[in-house]
Order: sequence, then C-alpha cells, then structure tokens
Amino acid sequence: MKKNLLTLALCAFAFGLGFGANNIAFSNVNPAKVAYVNVPKLLAASKALKAAQDAQMKQTKDMLKWYDTASADIQKQTTKAGKDALIKKYEAQLTQKKKTIKDAYAKKVNQVDTQLDTAITTKAKAMGYNLVFRKDALLFGGTDITNEILPLVK
Repeated sequence: MKKNLLTLALCAFAFGLGFGANNIAFSNVNPAKVAYVNVPKLLAASKALKAAQDAQMKQTKDMLKWYDTASADIQKQTTKAGKDALIKKYEAQLTQKKKTIKDAYAKKVNQVDTQLDTAITTKAKAMGYNLVFRKDALLFGGTDITNEILPLVK
C-alpha cells in the first residue's frame, strides 16, 4: 500500500513539475503582431505594372496588324500548296510572337511581384510586424499597412 502511495505521489510530482515547466516556457512568448495589405491597391499604384500592361497591349496591336498582313498574303496565293506553306510558316511565327509577348509580360510581372514583396517585407519588419497577410486572406484582426507601403511602390 505504501509502495502504491509513494508511486502515486511521485507521478503527481512529476506531472506538476512538467506542467509548471510548460507554463513557464509558454508565458515568455510574445504575441504575434499581425498586419494586412490591400494587394490590388498596391498593384493599381504600380507604374511598372502599368508600363508592362501598356507594352503588352502595344505588342498585341502590332501582332494583330501583322496577322492582317499575313492573312492578305495567304489570300494572294493561287495554289493550295502555296497557301498551305504560307499558313504553316505564319502559324509558326504567330506561335513565336505569342510566346514572346507572354514571356516578356510574365518577366515584368515577376519583377513587380519581387519589388512589392521586398517593399512589404521591409516596411512590415521596420514597423515590428511578425505576420503580414493579404487583405482578402484575413478574416479578422490585424492592422492595415497598405498606405504606409504605397510610397514604396514604383
């Protein structure tokens, strides 16, 4: 009986010791400071993104003019073999033009994304925030720091 009572007392002591150590470990944790940003607002303010969109629009218009010229050239051909050869040639050129436009735009968008990420990270760390979310990904809480980041957007 004394042996069981001693075992129970040791188990209770060990449990209390572990529980106390756990409380001490968690009591020193600083709460997370949460912020959020309105990414569409930042993107709308980005001159680099606007320039990329304008360049893409110009390239698309140029491609449409080229397409009209290519169509007219195909229509001038009198033989089926001549038309087929030109269609194949122009389809390959069209595919390359589309890829070039898409790749150029994607590269510029990636640059804007990197610039925004750097601006958000730098400003949030300077303001002491541990976590930053997109506005549309946060349901509740946090501080809006969009206006503090807007001057950093190029």
